[in-house]
Amino acid sequence: MTGVGRLWAGAQFFARLPAYLRRPVSFEAAKEALRQRLALRRQRFLDRFRLDVFGQPDSPYHALLRHAGCEWGDVAALVEREGVEATLQALFRAGVYLTIDEFKGRRPARRGSLEIAIQPEMLRAPRASYHLPAASGGTRSSGTPVLIDLEFIRTCAANCAVCLDAWGGRDWVKGDWESPGAGARFRVVKFAGFGALPRAAFSFFDTATLPAYFRWNLKGLHWASRLGGRPLPRTVCVPHSNPAPLLEWLVQVLRGGETPCIFTFSGAAVTACLAARERGYDIAGSVFLISGEPVTAARIRTIASAGCRAIPRYGTVEVGAIGYGCRAGRHPDEVHFLEDMHALIHAGEEGAQAGLPPKALLMTSIHPQSPFVMINLSMGDQAEMGARACGCPLDGAGWRTHLWDIRSFEKLTAAGVTFLGSEVIAVLEEALPARFGGGPTDYQLVESETETGLPVLRLRAHPRLGDLPAREVVDTFAEVLGRSSQSKAMMVRRWLDAGTLQFERAVPAATRAGKIQFLHVEKRPAG
Repeated sequence: MTGVGRLWAGAQFFARLPAYLRRPVSFEAAKEALRQRLALRRQRFLDRFRLDVFGQPDSPYHALLRHAGCEWGDVAALVEREGVEATLQALFRAGVYLTIDEFKGRRPARRGSLEIAIQPEMLRAPRASYHLPAASGGTRSSGTPVLIDLEFIRTCAANCAVCLDAWGGRDWVKGDWESPGAGARFRVVKFAGFGALPRAAFSFFDTATLPAYFRWNLKGLHWASRLGGRPLPRTVCVPHSNPAPLLEWLVQVLRGGETPCIFTFSGAAVTACLAARERGYDIAGSVFLISGEPVTAARIRTIASAGCRAIPRYGTVEVGAIGYGCRAGRHPDEVHFLEDMHALIHAGEEGAQAGLPPKALLMTSIHPQSPFVMINLSMGDQAEMGARACGCPLDGAGWRTHLWDIRSFEKLTAAGVTFLGSEVIAVLEEALPARFGGGPTDYQLVESETETGLPVLRLRAHPRLGDLPAREVVDTFAEVLGRSSQSKAMMVRRWLDAGTLQFERAVPAATRAGKIQFLHVEKRPAG
């Protein structure tokens, strides 16, 4: 996005923000709007194809559908006969899909004789206005530019209101703790779209160190909200290494007889709860709305040990929220899928044609103002999925499909040894803390290379764990990781014999968005 484009989008955002803030949605209106969106789901799905694909000759999806021999009438007839999800399955089998690498322009989409070079801006939703420039967190890349419509934010706010109401949170005091970019502005504006205004905005990084563009955006957000008569909170720096200001705010809200609810990443919530225990802060009763990283049983237990509650959320900045936590969930990360906003299918056995595992999630955006037109787009995640009557309020609201065991299907590969992320997470978050102490975010793998190109995998342990026995920690990691099969045990032993797996005492690294991933990939040495 050019500098002029950013200025124009920013001007649109700040000009429209006061009116947005003056019209927060009520909890009752949010539920009614959800019912209407669910009733119109099939029609909105068809409109996505009619207006945003077949009505846009330059759309990459238009080219994929033509190559598959599929016209508008074919899609409409299939939806009428089979329904939304069955139509998407048929289109996927016909080659109408995109992988994350194709979507981000890292490689062209090839379907037989067809080859299309795609960039994300080619998939921007034509019916959306662009007010808030944002970017994805860059977990897998440098981040994707995203432009967000305020009407889309309003709908996201309404769905967040439905979620918090289901958890008994109508009167919770809302706050945000994440990186200080547009994602945080999106979150604060969304929280301001229903109920009382958010009272706190915390940043992992010092805003004074940000580029001028970000600093002016934060100032613009503050002054535009004042013009609207509903001033938003100023951003306060609270790094992972010193969450004391956040903990003090939680204690202050609790002492006032209210319940604080903080949106943050699951790793940051764990960091806060461990710090509260170590430093004597009583934050029992606080609520963490957690997203951005795997929500595991170990992380939920750590949060609960501080007397706090965790509500899982699954989403990305490219599509907004995808699911909100089930109150009757059987799994730590179980969420209700937001069927009013998206459609979702598994790749199934046919996923092999696209290099996708059977449980890979293929996302289709339905909301007319969603940032991107997505049809069977793999964002690199997989999950279990199924419908059940759980009896929680979100089921009654109409979200009946559940997702759980949500993970990236990217693999850890070094020196010819490959493990799924879920296998590694279990060792880092369960086995090592049980043996050597610490919590779910105190251990991390750091993948890099030597100057000669040899792979290095460093097992990082937080310094606060003390002087751990390096050899014993490494051997325990290798032994537990190799339990799944004899062949994998032999391959892990190869790591040890080659000196690929090493131990270091260091603070686990965070991404530029502030996420603490189980695997951190360092830049290779220049040379």
